[in-house]
Amino acid sequence: MGMLDDTAIFIAIVQQGGFSHAAKYLGLSNGLISRRLAQLEAQLGVTLIKRTTRQLHLTNEGELFWQHAQRIQQEMDAAISIIQSFAKKPKGTIRVSAPLYFGRHFLTPIIIKFLNTFTDIKIDLILSNQRLDPIKEQLDLVIRGAGYLEEGLKDSNFQMKLLVKEKIGLYASPDYIIKSGEPRLPENLLNHHTINYLDAKRGSEQWVYFEDNKPTSIMLNTKFTCNDIESGLIACIASCGIGKFTELNVKQALQQHQVRPILTKYDWGNYHLYVIYPQQKILPKRSRLLLDFITAHTQNLLGKI
Repeated sequence: MGMLDDTAIFIAIVQQGGFSHAAKYLGLSNGLISRRLAQLEAQLGVTLIKRTTRQLHLTNEGELFWQHAQRIQQEMDAAISIIQSFAKKPKGTIRVSAPLYFGRHFLTPIIIKFLNTFTDIKIDLILSNQRLDPIKEQLDLVIRGAGYLEEGLKDSNFQMKLLVKEKIGLYASPDYIIKSGEPRLPENLLNHHTINYLDAKRGSEQWVYFEDNKPTSIMLNTKFTCNDIESGLIACIASCGIGKFTELNVKQALQQHQVRPILTKYDWGNYHLYVIYPQQKILPKRSRLLLDFITAHTQNLLGKI
């Protein structure tokens, strides 16, 4: 066994809630499970799990390793699923919906790769910032975000899988900062033009930031309001005002020095992008295959910023 195998054992211990449960799940002896974890800890030079007679607790290093180990396991599972699918290629049509910006700039290139690989599958992609009804629209997979105008997604009829977690931040063009100055405090935003996002049902003349996990609302002097993130970003680049965007929204604009972050010491929240699909035991193989493919290709989006 190597470190990757030992990491899989560590994941099983945490997921199954103990050494004996992990041993039963993996079909190994308790002694072997314990020895492999000890070897992994020795290789890493840290203690990952504190054991007591009744419970186990992750150390700080263990928590950090657990977060990364889960992602590695997910990528491995997705890779195995994709490779195994070559032996039995599924057919049929998959209907997918996604937000406009993510769908246009990130999901469409992924889907093109998928279609080039799995030539017997067809995909209907519906891009919209509206919350489409998956049943009415006969959607197999729905990619939907939470955190910008709403805190979370709740629907007991569907399962959800987190794709991307992004930080939300404030941005302005260099020319805007030269012309209007840079706000040093959130309350200074009222003296600046802002670019705000809304959709047909939701929108606000306030932005919220967090200090010590406590939310504070800031009134805005909105210059431009739009229901499309990309149009808002264009306005921000054109020095129309200060905008609030996610990391993926401003990825290219940052690389080209068209915008720069401001008020960075404040927490403006997070944006979570989920894949939502029907609450059923087994997804159709073609849908599961696309889900795994999207997951594998979105893991490193933020790492490339």
